[in-house]
Amino acid sequence: MTAPLIAGGRPRIDVDGARAERLEADLIRLEARADAAGVASLEAVFLNWGSRERGQPVDFVHFHRSSIDFGKRLRIAFAVTGQDETVFDGLITGIGASYPELRAPELTLLAEDALAGLRYRRRTRLSEGATDGDIATRIVEAGGLRADVGRGGASHGQLWQVNEDELGALRARAGDALLSLRDGTVHLTEANAGGEAPLRLTRENDLLRFTVLADLAHQRGEVRVHGYDVAAKEAIHETAGADIARRLAGGGGGGRLGPEVVGQVFRDAAEDLHLEAPASGAEARTLAEAAMGRRARRFVRGAGVTKGTPTLRVGSRVNLVDLGPWFAGTYLLTAVTHRFDQVDGYRTEFVAERPDLGDDA
Repeated sequence: MTAPLIAGGRPRIDVDGARAERLEADLIRLEARADAAGVASLEAVFLNWGSRERGQPVDFVHFHRSSIDFGKRLRIAFAVTGQDETVFDGLITGIGASYPELRAPELTLLAEDALAGLRYRRRTRLSEGATDGDIATRIVEAGGLRADVGRGGASHGQLWQVNEDELGALRARAGDALLSLRDGTVHLTEANAGGEAPLRLTRENDLLRFTVLADLAHQRGEVRVHGYDVAAKEAIHETAGADIARRLAGGGGGGRLGPEVVGQVFRDAAEDLHLEAPASGAEARTLAEAAMGRRARRFVRGAGVTKGTPTLRVGSRVNLVDLGPWFAGTYLLTAVTHRFDQVDGYRTEFVAERPDLGDDA
């Protein structure tokens, strides 16, 4: 057995744009979390006992609103490769304290990014002749944020938002897209959208551990959406199949897709959706493809830990090697947690998924 690998050192902490060196020195542990549903969050614990200045009496160090208060902006960054990479940027929303029996008092700070502000805005509105992307853009901009909506989604003749908070309405319009906030811009991107080149991770270096499972439980050979077109006075029946999974996998060959494998194992492994109420065949097809894509891209799911990789975020792609022919390959990250403590140092945990399982070598 060897000691845990420690990487990256302590993080940089800024409060309202100014470096908070005393918070950095008193940091005990932190956890910055983000996933595809948006609203990144932070929990950080600090030592809260000592002298604020040399020669002053010992007392609670951080109970001062000038430095710590609700609504102050908290930024966390790590410099693993020499350049600061922000892993969290948000507002303080929770303040707590702990008074252990055999340790000095501690301060706990909770924070969330600006997407959380949409939770406090509840509206009733009607959208007419708009796509999911149009409605999502309107919600984001009404909340004072910039929008980068890389999806159209279904088109709606009329869609009511009835006494629903803006965050819930945004998530409903996001569908299966990845929702994240970076540098004041809300990004809503399809899971199969192209982006930066995948980051290579290997068990010989950054990747400390990884567990993975290919599971047929949520796979279906095809998804069928049914409805009625009032204008055309005819039934609607649209289907999406394994071609959607192949598109998610990049169109390459060799990998085994969940919709194909489940069809080989179970007869008529299909999903029929009757309550989606599509207004046209095109809308039904969009709904079927979205439902199939949501299932197909989760065929292979894994969780891993790196020595500390601040560039990893929701929507990043990683190329995992040294895993054998079945599980090596490119994965999409749908959840990322950056952790720091005084035992393991800085580490990054992630949840990853892909639509295809590699074949034999």
